[in-house]
Amino acid sequence: MKICFLSSMHPPRDKRVFDKEATCLAAAGFDVFHLCPGTPEEAGMASGVRIITYRRPAGIKGRLLQMFRLYRLAANVDAAVYHCNEVDSWLVGVCLRLLRGKGCVFDVHEHYPSTFAESRFHRRLQPAVAASVRAVFRVLTPFTHRFVLAKRSVSADFHCAESKKLLVQNFTPLAGIQFAQGRAATDDDGWTTIVHLGLFSKPRGWPQVLDALARMRNQRVRLVVIGEINDGSGDEFHARLIALGLTGRVVVHKWMPFDAAFALLCQAQIGLIAFQPGTLNHVYAMPHKMFDYMAAGLAVVCPNFAVEVAPVVAESHCGLLVNPADRDALAQVFDRLVDDPASTAEMGRRGQLAVRERYNWETEVAPLVTMYQNWKMA
Repeated sequence: MKICFLSSMHPPRDKRVFDKEATCLAAAGFDVFHLCPGTPEEAGMASGVRIITYRRPAGIKGRLLQMFRLYRLAANVDAAVYHCNEVDSWLVGVCLRLLRGKGCVFDVHEHYPSTFAESRFHRRLQPAVAASVRAVFRVLTPFTHRFVLAKRSVSADFHCAESKKLLVQNFTPLAGIQFAQGRAATDDDGWTTIVHLGLFSKPRGWPQVLDALARMRNQRVRLVVIGEINDGSGDEFHARLIALGLTGRVVVHKWMPFDAAFALLCQAQIGLIAFQPGTLNHVYAMPHKMFDYMAAGLAVVCPNFAVEVAPVVAESHCGLLVNPADRDALAQVFDRLVDDPASTAEMGRRGQLAVRERYNWETEVAPLVTMYQNWKMA
C-alpha cells in the first residue's frame, strides 16, 4: 500500500514525521512518500522513503494560497492514504478523500486551538478563536478515517469514536543509541553540566534559567545550550550573560546531527526543560528532548505544571519537578542536584531503565504499523 505523508510545514527529515513514522513504515514494507516543503537538493530516496519537495510558503497567507498546489501535488502521488501533519494539510487530505476516495489520517502534534489563538490574537479574543478552531475540527472530523495523537491531552478536541484515535507518543528510538554506562558526578574539570536541547526563547525560559544560574550556591556549574535562540532575543540573551557574569559558564552550540547532540548529552549530568507557564501548549507539551535526556542517563528538571511529562518524571523517579518561572526555586533545584551527585546519578539510571522498558519509539510505533497493516477505509 502506498502511504503519503503530507506536510505543509514539516521539513523533509523532520524527527517525528520522517525519522520515526515514515522510515518505520517503509521498513515494514509499505511504499512511503513524504511530500513536504524543501529544496530540490533535499528530494530523493532516503531510508526507504521517497521525498518530494516543493517551495516553502511564506507565512499563514502563503500556506493558504498554496493549498491548491499542494492538493495537485498530492493527487499526483496517487497514494492510498494521506497522512497529514498540520491543520492545512489535513484540509487537503479531507479534500482528497471527498473528491478522490483516498484514505485520510490526521497526525495531531499540538494543542492547535490554544496555540493558534495565543500566538496571533489578543487575550480577550483567544477563547472565541480557540472555539472557532474547534468548530472547524468538528466539520472535518467525520471525513477523517483515523487520528494519530502525539499526546493524550489533544484527544478532547476531536469528537469521534475512541476506536478512530491512536496514541503514538514522541519517545526516543532505541536504535542507534549507545546507552552510557555509568556517569561521572562532575566533568573532568570538576564542573557540573546542565544541558538544554532544542529551541531556546523567552517563553522557553532562558531569562529565568540564567538568573537561576547566577543565584546558585554552587558556582562550578555550566549551562550547555544545543540549538538556537529562535524568538529574536539572541542579542538580549548574550547581553544578559555579560550582565550576570555568566560568559564563562554558558556555552551555545548551533544545530547539529542527533548523534553529535546525543554525545554531548552523555557528557552532562542534568537535562533541562524550562517552559514557562501561561501558555496552554506548554501545559500540554510532550517534548521528545526529555526522553533524549533520560536515554542519555541525565537527571531531568521539568515544569511541575506539564500534565504530559510531569507524571513521567514522578512515576520514574528520574528527576525533579519545579515551577521554572520561580528563579529562586529553580536555583534551589539545581543546587540540590549538584549537592547530591549520587542521587542525581541514580535518577539518571532510573530514567535510562524507563526508556529501555517503556518510553521508547520501537514499542510506541508498533500500533501505527498495525493500523496500516489492517487498514480499512470505513
